[in-house]
Amino acid sequence: VTCPHVPPRPRGGVPALLRAQGVPVLPPRLHVGDFLWVAREKDPPTPPCGTVRELVLDVVVERKSAADLGNSLRDGRYREQKFRLRRPPLRYPVYLLEDPGEGEPLPPPLPTLRQAAANTQV
Repeated sequence: VTCPHVPPRPRGGVPALLRAQGVPVLPPRLHVGDFLWVAREKDPPTPPCGTVRELVLDVVVERKSAADLGNSLRDGRYREQKFRLRRPPLRYPVYLLEDPGEGEPLPPPLPTLRQAAANTQV
């Protein structure tokens, strides 16, 4: 997906973009992926009757810059991450690949990065 109105690497990244749109962002680190969505009850019961109920949606996003993709191809993390993203209960893994910035040095050649991107779609 190309979004010409969004800078490729905004300060604060995707979390900052989400916050700017009024989306609450929680900071915990994940075992797999960079982002996932949590559905939270709008009108939770008042204590002591209960707590806020949450449901983790089965969509997870792994975000990669071109340089990070190149490095993960070289050190083997790419295959391992693809494998973990495909494991249940994550039914909808998304690999979000950033276009390289103009003049950005690329560890592997651009055709190699494009082939890796095509392989993630399979």
